[in-house]
Amino acid sequence: MASVNISTSQRVGCAARGRPSGKLGIRWLLRPSRGHPTLCAAQSGLGAAVATIPLERTADGFPAFIPKEFVDEIAEPACLDVLRSMQMAELQVEGLGIVKTAYVHAPYAGPASDTAPPAFVLLHGFDSSMLEFRRFISKLAPLGDVYAVDLAGWGFTDCGFAENANQSLGPQQKREHLKSFIQNVVQRQVTLLGTSLGGSVAIDFASVYQGVHVDRLVLVDAQGFIDGIGPMSMAPRFLSVLGVQVLKSVGLRQMANKMAYYDKKRYATDDAMRIGRLHTHLDGWVDANVAFMKSGGYSVSDKMQGLELPCCVVWGRNDEILDPSNADKFMEVLGDARLVWIDECGHVPALEQPDQLVAAI
Repeated sequence: MASVNISTSQRVGCAARGRPSGKLGIRWLLRPSRGHPTLCAAQSGLGAAVATIPLERTADGFPAFIPKEFVDEIAEPACLDVLRSMQMAELQVEGLGIVKTAYVHAPYAGPASDTAPPAFVLLHGFDSSMLEFRRFISKLAPLGDVYAVDLAGWGFTDCGFAENANQSLGPQQKREHLKSFIQNVVQRQVTLLGTSLGGSVAIDFASVYQGVHVDRLVLVDAQGFIDGIGPMSMAPRFLSVLGVQVLKSVGLRQMANKMAYYDKKRYATDDAMRIGRLHTHLDGWVDANVAFMKSGGYSVSDKMQGLELPCCVVWGRNDEILDPSNADKFMEVLGDARLVWIDECGHVPALEQPDQLVAAI
């Protein structure tokens, strides 16, 4: 086991690793087709592409199912580029049926090779979306194919809660959804990168499918030692609905926004708050979150000792949401792991220090 420190003064760019340097902007890397989105894996010759759903788009190229008035409030170019590049795959998922799965794919942007590049699947935190990776996706693409996916019940993925509010949705269904995405879209073993609760998702999946669908883990300020939802999983439905509706409130989102960053003045902006709650305006969002709460949530603390695959644990030294001491706990229980600290960074390295996160990987 090893521990590494990355300071923000260390400029570890792609050129230093023999990759194209520079300004590989997300607009160049994420290439949706006009009118009918296609899976970018087909462009890179990595097997047959799963059929994607033709997304109706606005005149500006944004998915039309996202209320336009809320998209129009957003200013950050990286967010708008990801929205324009969003694709939707129709996947059959055990326990859920057809799930309209929202994702983006940045094809490998490194040097040509006779072997398939690594595939990274990015898993965001609780009640977040793929937009959490908006500043990171293009920076990771020189290392491999990058997929950012919204699992059932979260982000912009539609698993039917607008039509059926009473279906079950918990870790088992999310695990099956991730398996279907990897099998049908990525079509090879992946490195799972999970941030915050996405780390629990990655650990849960790897505990079942290590060596089959996943070969490595990157755990970024990950939740691993807080098991379950707590008393809210047993609350009456009306209280659960009220609790979820509070999650949408501007006040709570602003508070969480400020806690997430080290450099609050620069990053904890009103625009960041609006981006973070964009998915909450979709039909079915409340019922999907209530269903997840009723499931009891993730409990993975007893699953980590069984992991035999290589793990990279990354932590922002200034995390105010999950105490940095959790990083040492991971190192105590994981058999094959290294720890990388990122200075001047809070809970969301992919947003606050994306270059340093790439260097850690």
